[in-house]
Amino acid sequence: MNLSQGAEPPPALPAPPALPGPTGQGTAWVARTRLLARLSAAARTPVVLVSAPAGSGKSTLLHQWSHLDGRACVTVSATSWLDDPARLARALVDAFERIGPPGSDPRAGVTAQEPGWATVVLPGLARLAVTRLCDFVLVVDDVHLLQAAACHEALAAVADAVPEGSQVVLATREEAPRYLARARAAGRLLEIEPDDLAFDLEEAAALFAGLAVTLSDEELAETVERAEGWAVGLYLHALSMRGHGTGGPRDGGPSRRGRDGFVFDYIGTQVLDGLDPRTRHFLTRTAPLEELRPAVCDAILDRQDSVAVLPGLCESLQLVIPVDDSGRRFRYHHLLRDALLSELTRESPAELDDLHRRAARWFAEAGDLDQAVRHARAARDHRLLADVLWPALPDCLTSGSLDRLAGWLRGISDHDLQQEPRLTAAAAWLALQQGDAERMDRWILHAERLAGIHWRDLARTDEVTAALACAEAVVGRGGLADSIALSEAALAGLPPDSGFRSAAAFVRGVCLTLQRDLPAGLEGLRTAEGLARALGQPLLVADSLSWQGLLALASGDQRRGTELVLEARSLIGDHHLERLATSAHCVTALALVLALNHDPSAARVLGTARRLTAGTDGIAPWFAVCGRLVQARAAVALADGSLARRLIGEAKVHLTADLRDTLVSDFLAEAQQALTMLSVDGVSAATLSPAEIRVLQFLPSHLTIPQIGEHLCLSPHTVKSHTLAIYRKLGVSSRDEAVERAQRLGLVEGPPRD
Repeated sequence: MNLSQGAEPPPALPAPPALPGPTGQGTAWVARTRLLARLSAAARTPVVLVSAPAGSGKSTLLHQWSHLDGRACVTVSATSWLDDPARLARALVDAFERIGPPGSDPRAGVTAQEPGWATVVLPGLARLAVTRLCDFVLVVDDVHLLQAAACHEALAAVADAVPEGSQVVLATREEAPRYLARARAAGRLLEIEPDDLAFDLEEAAALFAGLAVTLSDEELAETVERAEGWAVGLYLHALSMRGHGTGGPRDGGPSRRGRDGFVFDYIGTQVLDGLDPRTRHFLTRTAPLEELRPAVCDAILDRQDSVAVLPGLCESLQLVIPVDDSGRRFRYHHLLRDALLSELTRESPAELDDLHRRAARWFAEAGDLDQAVRHARAARDHRLLADVLWPALPDCLTSGSLDRLAGWLRGISDHDLQQEPRLTAAAAWLALQQGDAERMDRWILHAERLAGIHWRDLARTDEVTAALACAEAVVGRGGLADSIALSEAALAGLPPDSGFRSAAAFVRGVCLTLQRDLPAGLEGLRTAEGLARALGQPLLVADSLSWQGLLALASGDQRRGTELVLEARSLIGDHHLERLATSAHCVTALALVLALNHDPSAARVLGTARRLTAGTDGIAPWFAVCGRLVQARAAVALADGSLARRLIGEAKVHLTADLRDTLVSDFLAEAQQALTMLSVDGVSAATLSPAEIRVLQFLPSHLTIPQIGEHLCLSPHTVKSHTLAIYRKLGVSSRDEAVERAQRLGLVEGPPRD
């Protein structure tokens, strides 16, 4: 389509036969025959590294290979957004599942937090690599954009595990990552380097012929020598020669040594300068978008013709590349996009920020929150970021998407988070759900400071302050009566559709039942359950069901209690919520039900409940006591008096004056009475202290004793002492044996199961 206004359209730019990156338009590529033959000959080599500077033809080579190779081929294109361990891991899981077979939603187990990253995610990626139904080629392009060390741990896990007959291919502008040294030493690595990718005379001749540029043999050899075979340099030089006539500019062509500045200059003079102003404006103002869709292009440019413009650009400007066959999704070649962004940043940085803002609003309305957050952060607009993030916050907190929320906030300084009340509240809730009491306290104090000295009164009328009140009610440092008052203030101040309402109703219901007001408490729990179901919050539905189930068990109605708790278990399992700190409540109730029903998995579930509870100390004092007492009842049902006695002792340590004359005292009396009636009192491997359980979580990882100490803020000597105590109590003599024994007991999270 002619984008000019009353002017003759510029001539269509020629197709680049050797452009680094497929155009998808039937372009007569220069076939990289010798390299394709080399790749085919090394089809049994599990790891391939293609490392070369920008514009060397890495992506084109791999695209040609994918069309010739008969195996299933999937590509993961790295971006700055994927420079996050959890996001990259999910992208790799998606790639493996496209190859098949699909699993039981392994994405739900993805977390960037230690120890889960090392003990669950990395083994899970390795397992996916070796359990595909067919031989495959997994291409990870633009690996140089991944700077996070954990991202490379994920790639290393896949590279080490890929079986013979399949291959993982890493394409990067940088030197070989250090972790590939193992593959190199074992003869499992094929390396294709810049000199390998350099065009020879035959390939360069094909390129120039495809662009209808005629050179003598001497001119061709001189041009190739000066360009050092650099693919994009030869292509752009050919474009220049078309403008200057046969023989080209007198400098003899581009040199690879000054590639970055040269590429920008050449794209500016040989590509952009030949376009009419309206087309150039479209290109530069859509460059902030990683993917071009007509609707978002229209939105940020305030126009209505992008649906026709983009295909036209794809035909005339071969640096515009289709993402799929729909004809509605495109991207700019990275060299073109870099040049466009450089021009826009230099000429109009304020407009660049405004384009990001418009894109953020469009993606937010379209429901693509990850892209909305990316653009809001690129605009450095924290108020807009809060506008995007705040409505999705309750869902992230109650649906197992903590790593998504953590990724949205990662990299924003504490100072910037403290300037926006909604971001401060989000950081506080994130820490609460992760079980990080120290960070939670710090962010709650910041939120109180922002809300002002009268924040409790303000909570009844202001949504953000009401969410703070809800968090304070969950934490419960002021006692049961204070939690009830805060919950009621939150319910008054939150909008009807706020996801925090169900949390406030749940805390109110629990606290009322603990104060022995069972009718009002049960009504509050059913209200919380109904709200959570309506708002699609499975964790809060499960929490409400579990507490109702425990109350039914306490009243002697074991059948009804079992039904409620098992329904909660289904929700936790179906939505993969086991890793959330607040799921400790549901898992604890499940452990008791299984133990009372003599289920063989009860001991393992009890171990899991203990592990989760150890991570929630400092949050919700009522659960620190009630959770351990319920677990003690489960231990008694399993005839494990030693563990029951320890749990009762831990519960007494957490028992506050506020809880002494409440339903908690009944739980304590029942647990103690059950213990006195137990005749079997053997020694249990599960009598680990909370501190030892926290250390135990890191033993399956690759971390050393000093590194574990850094994560837990403990000295290496303390970690070593806890480790030796773990060995003694588990009856083992090595780290591997301790991990194996602990996984059987449910005390540590094991790798994914088949």
